[in-house]
Amino acid sequence: MSLSYFGTDGIRGVALHTPLTLEEVTRWGAAWGQVARKAGVKRMVIGWDPRSSSGPMSEAFILGVGMGLKVLVLGMAPTPAVAWNVEQLTASGEKTWGLMISASHNPPEDNGLKGFNELGEKLEEDQEQAIEWAFDELIEPTTISAPPARLDLHPYLAHLEGITLPTDFRVVIDCAHGATAEAALELFRGGNIHWLGIPADGASINVGVGSTHLEALAKAVVARGAQLGIAFDGDGDRCLLVDGAGQVVDGDQMVWLMVQDRVTCGDPPPGVVGTLMTNGGLAQALNQAGIPFVRTAVGDKYLLREMAKRTWDLAAEASGHLIQKRVGPSGDGLATALSVLRALLHRPEGRRWDWTFRPWPQRLVNLKARDRKAIEDCGDLVIAMASIGARWGDGVRQVIRWSGTEPKLRLMVEAQEASWVDQALVELEAAARRDLAIT
Repeated sequence: MSLSYFGTDGIRGVALHTPLTLEEVTRWGAAWGQVARKAGVKRMVIGWDPRSSSGPMSEAFILGVGMGLKVLVLGMAPTPAVAWNVEQLTASGEKTWGLMISASHNPPEDNGLKGFNELGEKLEEDQEQAIEWAFDELIEPTTISAPPARLDLHPYLAHLEGITLPTDFRVVIDCAHGATAEAALELFRGGNIHWLGIPADGASINVGVGSTHLEALAKAVVARGAQLGIAFDGDGDRCLLVDGAGQVVDGDQMVWLMVQDRVTCGDPPPGVVGTLMTNGGLAQALNQAGIPFVRTAVGDKYLLREMAKRTWDLAAEASGHLIQKRVGPSGDGLATALSVLRALLHRPEGRRWDWTFRPWPQRLVNLKARDRKAIEDCGDLVIAMASIGARWGDGVRQVIRWSGTEPKLRLMVEAQEASWVDQALVELEAAARRDLAIT
């Protein structure tokens, strides 16, 4: 199935430019509403991040939805709050979908449309395809809409419960000037908290702050002698940490901490879902702890499908996108940060950071090619991959794939030893260059 507008996380681009002009966003609202109604949906929850384009885009979208759906507006809210409310409202008896207007960690000039189905999970590809078809067929969408109802954010915040930190526990929290800037102030209390990336500011969202720009957080943690730094992305569906030395603690390490905490509490998870990019060190640590682990393609929809198939409740991506199905239906940066803080505080003060696993060394090489060629048709590359696998077995992991957006072949190697990574990449790159006639 080929999608023209939807990417891995909704529709995203420069705000107020095609395909996100206000006229087009009105058409998207009409298309979304049409597909939702055919699916038996009665209500739609809408939230947005603080970008200056988000307000006008929300008004345009609601105008397009028209009279056929009851619209419930959360206003500025983290993406997980939209997903959680969708799940709760559907459970109350009326099928509900959700929409988040955000470009996540992208710069302020971008924006996007993220859709959620009645489970509070990202839309399936066939639903996205139906919305695209409806969008392309619409010429003059309706401009008659009912006034939206206001939805309160506080039930979602109460569900997360928040945390009161000990007075001697110093933490730096970076809200990226994004959608968590107000919610975090209510959830994280006590202790000795220093704030970055507040208040919410559409002109400054993700600019030099947040989970994709950790330098300011690391510097503040070290300067203040803090035990921990927490950074959210612009829409709050993921977070990353830095430790007291300013070193990054990624999603793989965070889920490993959660696993150990649950084991200690007598509640081990039935398994953990990761992706092709999950570090081999985590897979090894989970295996040694007797916790099953499986990989999927990159993207939360693939994680969620695997979780549903296995009835597991925990999944993670190294980027800081963690899903705890016990807490909510989607990745949630606030919930992740709260779980990590509780797990750290369960540990003796002198052992707060002795739980991390040793990451396997990993390196990526990108080769730009004139033409795409199926991996299985690259004879020398296939032979090199087999040779490496025979030589090191499970001690080396190879991920060879074409970029989804560029004519680039990506060669990723991860191994228990750095020298194995270097040697394997030399062999893979030479083979790929011969197959693809790259000089």
